[in-house]
Amino acid sequence: MQVQNPTDFYLITNEGDTVRGILRGVSYTDSLISALTVKVGDEKSNYKVADVIKLAIIPGEDAKHEDIALGKVLQNIDNDEFIKVLPDNGWIFFERIQLPGKQERYQLAQLLNPGFDSKIKVYAHPDASSTGSTSISGITVGGALDNQHYVALAGERPFVIDDFRYRKLAQERLYTDCTLLTEQKLKWKDFAEHVFNYDQKCD
Repeated sequence: MQVQNPTDFYLITNEGDTVRGILRGVSYTDSLISALTVKVGDEKSNYKVADVIKLAIIPGEDAKHEDIALGKVLQNIDNDEFIKVLPDNGWIFFERIQLPGKQERYQLAQLLNPGFDSKIKVYAHPDASSTGSTSISGITVGGALDNQHYVALAGERPFVIDDFRYRKLAQERLYTDCTLLTEQKLKWKDFAEHVFNYDQKCD
């Protein structure tokens, strides 16, 4: 992945420093981001996942991360209620998360719900596959909905949620303090809308 305009990429290090430059390369290990090569001026630097808290990018035409999932879908909806909470200018955000499991492993995972992520953060899962279109507010819109995501609740360690276990986990773990959602028969195809409503409409 390469970004031509230096203002189209930045990362934040563990020390809180913001590095703005050109993203020259992304290395992967077992489908997970393992390192980044960033050019600032005439200097190139390599950053491992352990060095980075967050990165943001506006992808070019040759970007490898074209599956902007919930973000892309929501931007295509003619609904100001959704649009107004999304970041401007097409920024895509990645955050370092600790992966589920016994081993202490970390990954830079794409945040899929920027702008309405104060209670639940939804991240792209590298092994997910598409389940078809997404429905929001009763409208079926273009764009694929993956069959699994990483989900993190208010600072907790992320866990995997998928289309088969969604209804059970939604009732027992995700929206337990929101009667607006717990009294509904929740379906996976409406996941984006549920996360949005939980963030915006549940106290």
